[in-house]
Amino acid sequence: MGTVVAVHSYRGGTGKSSTAASLALLAAAGGRRAALVDTDLQAPCAHALFGMDESAAHRSLTDYLVGRCEIEDAAAPVAGSAPGALYLVPARGGPDENNELMTHGYDVGLLREGFDRLMDRLRLDLLVLDTRTGMSNETISALAGADLALAITRADYMDCGVRDAVALASRFARSRRAVAVNMLPAGTPPGPVRREAEAAFGAPVVSVIPYCPDIAALGGGGLLVREDPGHRSTAGYRRIAEAVGTGGITEAAGTGGIAEPAGTGGGR
Repeated sequence: MGTVVAVHSYRGGTGKSSTAASLALLAAAGGRRAALVDTDLQAPCAHALFGMDESAAHRSLTDYLVGRCEIEDAAAPVAGSAPGALYLVPARGGPDENNELMTHGYDVGLLREGFDRLMDRLRLDLLVLDTRTGMSNETISALAGADLALAITRADYMDCGVRDAVALASRFARSRRAVAVNMLPAGTPPGPVRREAEAAFGAPVVSVIPYCPDIAALGGGGLLVREDPGHRSTAGYRRIAEAVGTGGITEAAGTGGIAEPAGTGGGR
């Protein structure tokens, strides 16, 4: 049985989508079968992280939700993901599809059914759900169907909305909870930040990732884990992937995750 991870952030600008995509890519690079589903139907970006043109998507999550295809038909193989396999289900094939959803609506129950079907038909070891920021029907469906809810927050702004997302995830018996702290300012020791986040959100912190200008330079058009596998920030994403892959996440705050290397604070 594979693992479903919902990656969520209450606000934009936390690196949520980059984290979700990096987790899926690292799983495939480690020999696992993984898929990433972009569930942000209003403002999708996962396609851009893998260099895909939104309008070039052969099928999308929207196509599945309106009945034009099965969800596995929307799963596009991502090149360069050997020795495993990585599939991407883009949210939509263009803005017109969003207008279609807003006009006609859809059965939100199809999301949970689709996630389960995708796991089965593609024989996945890992399914990563990139959720919409804030709270929406898509986000709640993703959290309800996940084995792990991974909340992303910035080190310089620990949003109380993350606490709400963690609390919501705790209502679903299937879902464990964890937090990743992103954008640690240069020179800031990770230990106190980790302890503050675990106390604030009541969930284990699996990684504290340093701020990286190189990620900002990519501008949402690429992934650091692919462009520079040896980068210190890439190591932060690897800690998340390792914790997910080994099941090394506990519910007790202060016991989850893997210790940060000494001196983590930015740069390479």
